[in-house]
Amino acid sequence: MMYDFHPLIIHFPIALFSTSVLFELIYFYTKRKDIGDTSWWIMLAAIISSIPAIITGIIDDLLIGHFLAVWPIWNNHGALQLISITGFTILFYIKTSNPSSYNKYQIQYILISFIIVAIFFYGAHLGALLSGRI
Repeated sequence: MMYDFHPLIIHFPIALFSTSVLFELIYFYTKRKDIGDTSWWIMLAAIISSIPAIITGIIDDLLIGHFLAVWPIWNNHGALQLISITGFTILFYIKTSNPSSYNKYQIQYILISFIIVAIFFYGAHLGALLSGRI
């Protein structure tokens, strides 16, 4: 059944988004271009891997039905994950389309990335609660 796939693929975006932010922090301190490039590629892979995670999550939600009950937002797994992925996608777009702005505000970019990772991890925690894993 389709609901068996969501738990299998959700770990990819979780690992990739957080690894990209970690590489971004390392790049900030080392200024090594290869580390910065690696962060960019990992973020791209994270965004791509989040697409099947979102699709299978929506399919799972059709069976569970919690997604439309979004209030309070901090108690909704799907809504928090969509907000986080949207935030990462916006940061990725800014970094890609306007490198000079990214370089000028790199510390702010990293701080926002860490906040989004925290929200993303909390959303993943809510998903584990929802599925009965913890």
